[in-house]
Amino acid sequence: MQVIPTTNVRMPAFNCEKSVMLRTLSHGRWRSMGIGVRIRRVSMSTVVQPSLVNGIPVAVPLAPATADSPAQQFAQNGFASIQSLTTPEDITRIRSLLDPLFDRFDSLGERAVDIAGPRVPGTAMRSPEINEAVKLQPELKKTLAYARCKQIAHEFLGVPVGYMFDHAIYKLPRNNASTAWHQDEAYSARAIPLRSVHFWIPLQEATIDNGCMWFIPGSNLTGVRPHHVAAVRTTGLDHKPAGATITTNDVDPTKAVACPLQVGSATVHHPLTLHYTGANQTDDYRRVWILHFGAYGRARFLLHPKMLASRISAFMRGL
Repeated sequence: MQVIPTTNVRMPAFNCEKSVMLRTLSHGRWRSMGIGVRIRRVSMSTVVQPSLVNGIPVAVPLAPATADSPAQQFAQNGFASIQSLTTPEDITRIRSLLDPLFDRFDSLGERAVDIAGPRVPGTAMRSPEINEAVKLQPELKKTLAYARCKQIAHEFLGVPVGYMFDHAIYKLPRNNASTAWHQDEAYSARAIPLRSVHFWIPLQEATIDNGCMWFIPGSNLTGVRPHHVAAVRTTGLDHKPAGATITTNDVDPTKAVACPLQVGSATVHHPLTLHYTGANQTDDYRRVWILHFGAYGRARFLLHPKMLASRISAFMRGL
């Protein structure tokens, strides 16, 4: 991966007065870009060599987990970068499936929202998002990226996994809208915690300028932080409220790690890991597809005793 030069780097706005040490993932190492350079080794996965089974791409197994493998980085730090998750051709295929969905964004109802919040009527959206794109375009399940993510989630969690959720976000050029610090777990109101692996797959190079992912290492080990509403999400055509984007103030941005990515690479994070993406400061879209795979898939939330008890309790309250 190309090293981002220490010059011409603009720090993202963290809504915090503290000085932020910029650290970026490059050539398998954390590189601090400030006064001096500190390097911490981070191993990456093997290069993908896709094969086909009945016309569907199947990923090659990862190398065995070691003390410095992506699986161990995921467990200890709450995130990892997967180099060469898929091929540029596969990314082009994903783009060809997602772009038409955004072309008909206004017809998708509450499945399609602007996560940046309300806007002045007649102005463009800033961070349009389509939820459960796989249901709208099932061909996404046949991509190499989908197969690869499912396999990695299985190897990270050590149990059978299934699809839980996906969404795509196309940040408009110079959208002036960051995605504030949050934990994915905070969006869940279920009786049991998420046990899942979340993949962030950029559909072009992801840079600090266009809004790559930032993480707080080890934040997956300290529980759910208090969150509050950062913005009320709105639908495309009629601007109706459709849920909320949340954030937390319980974060130390001086510990933030940036993860710029080349095309075909991805980040992976734990549902408790604090993460953030900056505003898109470039003249092109920043497109990303995000996939969640969970232990035992949705069956875990249907059959887990606590979930059954929660549904029974809700039923009894309704009598």
